Amino acid sequence: MSDAPGALRRAPAERRPSAMGSICGLALVVCGGGLGLSALVDLTDGAGDTAALAALGAAAGLAGALLRRSCRIPDRVPPKAALRAAATALLTMIVTSALAYLATGAITTVDDALIEGTAGFTTTALTVLGNPETQGNGVLFWRAITQWIGGFAGLATVIAVLPFLGVGGPAPTKAKAPSGAKHLHSPHVRRILRQYLELYATLSAIGAGLYLLGGMGPFDAVTYAFTTISTGGFANHAGSFTYFGSPTLEWMGVAGMFLGGLSLALAWCALRGRHQVVLRSREFAAYCGLIGGATLVIALVESPGATPMETLRLSAFTATSAVSTTGHWAADWAAWGSGPQLLIVALVGVGAMSGSSGGGFRVARAMALVSFLHREVIIQLRPHAVQRVRVGDEVIEDRMVSRMLGYQVLFLITAAGGMVGLALSGADVVTATAGAVSSLATFGPAPGELGVGRSIAGLNDEALLVVGTLMFAGKVELYPVLDALAAGVTRPARAARRALRRRAAT
Repeated sequence: MSDAPGALRRAPAERRPSAMGSICGLALVVCGGGLGLSALVDLTDGAGDTAALAALGAAAGLAGALLRRSCRIPDRVPPKAALRAAATALLTMIVTSALAYLATGAITTVDDALIEGTAGFTTTALTVLGNPETQGNGVLFWRAITQWIGGFAGLATVIAVLPFLGVGGPAPTKAKAPSGAKHLHSPHVRRILRQYLELYATLSAIGAGLYLLGGMGPFDAVTYAFTTISTGGFANHAGSFTYFGSPTLEWMGVAGMFLGGLSLALAWCALRGRHQVVLRSREFAAYCGLIGGATLVIALVESPGATPMETLRLSAFTATSAVSTTGHWAADWAAWGSGPQLLIVALVGVGAMSGSSGGGFRVARAMALVSFLHREVIIQLRPHAVQRVRVGDEVIEDRMVSRMLGYQVLFLITAAGGMVGLALSGADVVTATAGAVSSLATFGPAPGELGVGRSIAGLNDEALLVVGTLMFAGKVELYPVLDALAAGVTRPARAARRALRRRAAT
């Protein structure tokens, strides 16, 4: 009997060192748990999806447990391997989600199921379901929990992987962490992730409580809280927040989306009573300024409400949804004038705060870019001037400025590639331009064929492929996708060169 525990779990030294296997195993275990919960929720309305969800959850959990049992994260992981492991884990969750939709019959085609799974785990408010209300509670809960899991998974990647690789992190000034992935499973990283998960769950519980007090039913309150705090934007009803017709719930949605786009580090400081840290944060001030300024501009230019208070509420809701890249909506802003539409797309491109579950270029990076441009103008006017790039009071090192500019170029190139891809698939200029930015920022809705509250099931396969790739790239911070594309181009070229050399040698 004393040997039983050892038989169930291998010693760490006996496991095969594989970051990809270990992380993908964890992803499958998490998906298995989410599917199991969804199966239990499905019992509440008897939609008949319980068996399919439970069986798939058990299979995913078992496969993940076996992977975790046989693999471990190596002491050192090359940067590319760490990024590929994170991207592969996300892809694993997407495929699992697609299987769930196919198994339950919620979606009947593989490509649509993959797009729905991608939108879920990349926290993007795009869906192929024209009317989600026709689905059972189990499927709706699974949609919501995929975004909740995806929101924290993106945060975990930013916190635990990118800083140690020197390519990003919670802010462009936080890349002084030791290089080398041997730190990925250090006690310090695990402690931070555990604290952030507790905070993330606490914010979600607070959001659910507020929605419940505002008049939502328990099921809607929980699922909408999941998709608000994660900045995902999935809704159980085709009308999103317009379905409820409640100004109170819309204001609560504004508060929830604001928290979703807020840096979890700042939220942690606020809960610990360190309010001075929050008030001194220039990124937080810029985040609030973007939302406040956009609210004022929309209210003055578009006046979407019948009364001043309604105008203020709808403007604030739309601005907060855009800056936090959530995608919930209380007004069809895609039918507004071109000025407000352009402003919203620009806000989506800038995105949320660093260290949040939101997407986009990030406020801190945008601030650093503005500071860099200011420095270059000063140097052109006064060549001998000494000017530093700053975000608030913190000076950014030149090597970080170079990385920031590199990321900016990658972001623009990827967005431009998405625009071209959508245009070649038959989309009009407005859809191609706004849709590419919105998809890459993991926001979702955009003027044109990706309009507010519209299903994207009508897009052709080529357009769906482009949109899905952009969502995936935006969630994994571009690098793994670009690395895969580069490998797809360079490997055949290298193989061809080797073949030519062998032929020449003979």
